[in-house]
Order: sequence, then structure tokens, then C-alpha cells
Amino acid sequence: MTGPEAARRLLASSRLRRLATIWDGGQIFLTGGALRDRLLGFPTHDLDLAVTGDPQAAARAFAAALGGHSFPLGRAPLVTWRVTGAHGSVDVWGIGESLERDIFRRDFTVNALFWRLPRGPLLDLVGGLADLAAGCIRVVRHENLLHDPLRVLRGVRLLATHPRLRLTHESEQQLGSAAPGLQAVARERVCEELRILLAGPGVERALLVAARIGILAAILPTWDGYTHAGTVARLAAGLAGAQAGTGALARGAREVAPAVLASPAAGFPERWEQTAASAALAKGGWPPRAAQHAAGAASLGEGLAAVLGRDTGEERALAVRAGEQLEAALAWAVARRGAAGSEAGAPATRLLRWWRGFAAVPPLLPGDEIADLLRLPPGPARSEAVQALREAHARGEVRTPAQARRLLLRAVR
Repeated sequence: MTGPEAARRLLASSRLRRLATIWDGGQIFLTGGALRDRLLGFPTHDLDLAVTGDPQAAARAFAAALGGHSFPLGRAPLVTWRVTGAHGSVDVWGIGESLERDIFRRDFTVNALFWRLPRGPLLDLVGGLADLAAGCIRVVRHENLLHDPLRVLRGVRLLATHPRLRLTHESEQQLGSAAPGLQAVARERVCEELRILLAGPGVERALLVAARIGILAAILPTWDGYTHAGTVARLAAGLAGAQAGTGALARGAREVAPAVLASPAAGFPERWEQTAASAALAKGGWPPRAAQHAAGAASLGEGLAAVLGRDTGEERALAVRAGEQLEAALAWAVARRGAAGSEAGAPATRLLRWWRGFAAVPPLLPGDEIADLLRLPPGPARSEAVQALREAHARGEVRTPAQARRLLLRAVR
């Protein structure tokens, strides 16, 4: 892409032209991922703007004109003002000592382009436009990675979200050498980057690169020397594909996707260990409840992957056991089978449809009657007995209250 071609694409945006008329307190530049994606031809709702004047005043003006509100992110002197509205967000920050200094402090050349609103010019001091045209991700300066090591993870995240881009050999080496710094980055920042990475269409390649150059080992030590990265990457690709869709499997894939990061700790692919996976995710920064949910759904998904479409009774019993986690467990099972070259989408859809009908059917016996028949005192054993009878019902072992009573009485004898 040439400079004139880039300018024509940017001049065609009525939204950018409007932003330039809202605030006159200084120069306004479109930059970062918003500019990069527009030049690649992708629609962008969220914008990154750098201003030469007061960024807070600019943010307030944008908020008033766009019908939104503004609030600060970060701490002085590195404060960004976020403006939220009905049509996306606008992040505004002030240019420091000079625009040139700001450009050379960016992470990658494709993110270091600046377009002055409303009519240009396009400022490119680091070869970002040529790298964008060539599909290259190139580090601006190695010391920029050391200043904020999260940029290391952001580099492989770009591989996931932008499959047409690739890291140069030199940039791969720079990311790998700076990766240990990720251990000192706030866990919530790391997890947010990983969530975006795991949903990207190029997640398989991104995970393989991240594993090979030591990025994943810096975040989760169990990835050091992991020999099944390829299998996990294919599984992640299946989950990312599901997330890109709609419906139950898409929702489920979003919930269970983090579990792929815990795969080495869980013993994947030979045998999944739920407790180890949950602990690994929590250590990596996931909130404990979310970590337990993802690991539990993956564990159920492992069981479903073995029987889905092959053993109707057992898959239905597992569906009952999964309960509200069924969507996530099925997403894992479908992706797991897909990673092994086997399609399981149709049986997963059938099982989900069956479960919705079965869940609406009242239990064959109330919990109190089950407890009386089994002579169970109050406690967890009662819940386990109710669950066991529900699973027997799902398998087709009992179909009426009378059959359920006979089954329980035989268990007492």
C-alpha cells in the first residue's frame, strides 16, 4: 500500500472528518490499532487518538458531541481518557515532548503510524506502512518491550487476531528475550490479552509461536518444554472458530477457552486433571471461580468427547451431570474431536436439544422420598442420590416413578 492509497482510504471516512470538527484545542492524530486496521480494510468502532493539547478537554468535547461520557485510565503521567458511546469507544491521550518521541516509543511499526485529522498527512517514521503492506510485525525498539513487557504478549496476540501478519525473525527473537518480564506484569492485563488471543482466527499459529519462544512458559511455567503444543493449538483453533459463531456452542467456547492454557498442568492430551488445571489457571491470574468453571467444563468435555454420538445413554447422563455447564463442555468436546480430525457438531446439537427438553421434565421422585427410601440423613449424600437417579433416568434405566422406587430399594438391600 502506498501513502496516497492510504490517504484516499482515510479521507473517505465521514466519522474521522466529524471528529476533527468537534475539538479545536490542538492537533488530532488517529494512530495505533484503529489506524492499522483501517489501512488493512477492517471496520473499526474503537478509535485511538493522540492530541497535542489537553487530552482531558478533548475527551470531554468528544463525549459531549457523541452522547457518551469520559473517564481516565491509568495514572499520571501515563493517563488515557476513554470516551464511551453508542457506536464504540474513543481513547484519547496527550502527545508528550514531541510527536517523533511518541512514535519511537510505540511497540510495533504497524502501530506507529499517525494520521493527522482531517486531511493528513500520514506520518510514518519507522517504515510501518511498508511493513503493513508486506504483512510484517516488526518491533520498533527492543527497549520498548522491556519498558512494558505486556507488549511481548501483544505481539503474538496480533498473530491471532490478524492472520495475514507475521513476526519477522528478528522480532521473534526480541519477543522471546523480553518474555521473562511478563512475570512482573499485572495478571489482569495478561489475562485480557490472552482472552483476545484465544478468540482470534489465527490462535493456532499464535500459540505455537508463543510456546516455541518461551512466552507461555513465562506466564505459566508448566508450558516449559511442553511436547503437545500442536495438539493444544488445534484445540484452541476449534474453540476460536466456535466463538466466531453464534448460539450455544459460541457461548460455551468463550467460557471454556481459557482451559487450553492449563493443558500441560492437567496432563492433556493423555488424561485431563481438573484440580491441576484449575490451580494452574488461578496461578496464571484467572479469578478462582472462572478458573474452576473453565477447568470443570473441560473435564466434562473430555468425558463427552469420548462418547458423543457413540453412546446415547452415557452422553445423556454426562449432560445431566454438566447441567448449566453443558454448553461449555460441549464446545470443548467438539473442539477436542475436531483436533483429532473427527466432526462432532451434529451430535452435540442433538444432545443439547435433548437436554433442554429433559431439563423441563420434573424428577421422577422428590428428594425427600429418595432420602427416605435410602434412609439417608441430611447432607451431601442426599444430593448425590438425587443426581444419581436423575442420571439413571437420562440413561433410560428407569422411566417411571415405580421403576425409580424399585431401583432405590434394590440399592438398600
